[in-house]
Amino acid sequence: MQQDVMEPQLSRQELLTLKNRRTGMAIFQISWIMVFVCLILVNLQVRNNFTSWPPEGVAKLGLGLPTLATLMLLASGFFVYRALKAVQADQAFSPSWRMALALGAGFILIMAWEWLNAPVTADVNQQYGVVFRVMTAFHAIHALVIGLYMFRVDRFRAYYNARNSWAVEAGAKLWYFVIAAWIMFYTVLYWI
Repeated sequence: MQQDVMEPQLSRQELLTLKNRRTGMAIFQISWIMVFVCLILVNLQVRNNFTSWPPEGVAKLGLGLPTLATLMLLASGFFVYRALKAVQADQAFSPSWRMALALGAGFILIMAWEWLNAPVTADVNQQYGVVFRVMTAFHAIHALVIGLYMFRVDRFRAYYNARNSWAVEAGAKLWYFVIAAWIMFYTVLYWI
């Protein structure tokens, strides 16, 4: 069985367990990506009902704060990667993990502000604000839950090493999922 360069020599049972965990994570992420893709398709279908998007009389969403939030999320991915590689190399749990948590919290705060200030009207054009709120709330809930998981990993950081790094790897993979899902939503909500 082929091993990653950074992985220590694991027993056959440990390798099988790790492989099963990684397979389970991949299945989980694929299933959730389908949900996110469905939300994007709903967004595009609702847009199809209007001659312009946003509908007439509804202000277009600004790009400043969401772009800042997106850059923060991308930077957090870099810090998560550094922390994961440090643990897998049997180095001390990196402060990069906490930096990723801080950037993720900043992302959530900015998106909460955006969510609270989404344009809502009393007529048929309210679909613009409703679709925006559903998509951002769905993503924010995922980011918050995964962020809480990452916080839990951080609380037990002394426990992780190259031989026992699955919780850190799982947190990193889940956070990469948050980033990938947001890039899709950001593109649809703010650019298209």
